[in-house]
Amino acid sequence: MEHARHEPRPTKPDKRGPAVDPAHPQPEAAEVESARLLENDAKETLMREGFDEREITLLADEYIALDIGEDVSDFITWARKRRAHR
Repeated sequence: MEHARHEPRPTKPDKRGPAVDPAHPQPEAAEVESARLLENDAKETLMREGFDEREITLLADEYIALDIGEDVSDFITWARKRRAHR
């Protein structure tokens, strides 16, 4: 189930923070809810593919912080590609 989300805006270059993992861009306070909704919507699919909960959280945070989008199927595709390139 998809949820209504805010429109993405240009990425700020200083979006690296101490929240979950300093190596990954972090969503700003206003974006955290979008990241959690995206994470929850994609979690079942990604966990079936071997992703763990922490990895999904980090990827959702990064996806939202980088303003890539908010579509669940696009996020799942991006997460698969991101994981393959590690």
